Amino acid sequence: MRLKSFSTLLLCLFSLFCVEAFGQAKKPRLVVVPSDALLNQMGLLGTTDDMGEVNYVQNYKTAFLDTDFKACIAKIAEMFSDRGFPLTMLEAELRRAQGKNIVIPVDIRLELNYKINKSGPREELYFELTALDAYSSKQIGAASGPSKPAIGESKVNLLQEAVLSHIDKFASDIDTYFTGLADVGHESRLTIESQGGVDLNDIIDDVEDWLSNNCVNGAFSTDNVDESSIQVSQAMMPLYGANGRALDARNFYSGLRKALEAKGLVVKQSSSAANSGSGGGTLGDAYLSIE
Repeated sequence: MRLKSFSTLLLCLFSLFCVEAFGQAKKPRLVVVPSDALLNQMGLLGTTDDMGEVNYVQNYKTAFLDTDFKACIAKIAEMFSDRGFPLTMLEAELRRAQGKNIVIPVDIRLELNYKINKSGPREELYFELTALDAYSSKQIGAASGPSKPAIGESKVNLLQEAVLSHIDKFASDIDTYFTGLADVGHESRLTIESQGGVDLNDIIDDVEDWLSNNCVNGAFSTDNVDESSIQVSQAMMPLYGANGRALDARNFYSGLRKALEAKGLVVKQSSSAANSGSGGGTLGDAYLSIE
């Protein structure tokens, strides 16, 4: 009887350990980045002209030379880490990505903006935090508010005071959103183009059959099909592959590439590299070229 009770206790402890470890594994990966508004305020948001269309160029690396900014990013990261969220540090990832065309592997991007308002000797910090799905770039949460006016406080202390009353609900909203993705999947977009004369109308059934079989609940939307292009949106990828590793569009759609190659087609695969320095949006984009 004692042995049975002891075995039962061990089984319960093991189950609790597994549940805890599983729960930790399912937490979203976050990265904190300065918003374009904050970079513009710091004089670090450049522009380029692409045939009359203005594109913004974010100078993230130089931003980390500002000690106040660096400390504020670290404080936000610390506050989320204290609540059990694994943090990807942008400065370290920028160094790792230097000279390479890679995308920062995160689930949710937190864009931080803040400004100091002065009234006589008193200073008040107003902050904004916006949570964006790194696969679809859609906003999934936001928090904002001022600190109490104070004299002689550092930006970091003012930021912490302003954020503290919002962060628990904000973190809970992010966790709830990410947990819900287990049922619906990550949103992704797929572009297939013909570069070698293959009529894509001839392979659309194969593409849609693969999507139906591999997307969560078979959910996707074919937006356009013609002889040279296929556009798919809202294709819901599983969060994790059979090996338990997090999926992004690159490794998810490699399955489709292999299926098309098995039919004798020559297929090249790539993903959009835009915004890769901030970990934004590109994890859900895939491009297949039929040669």
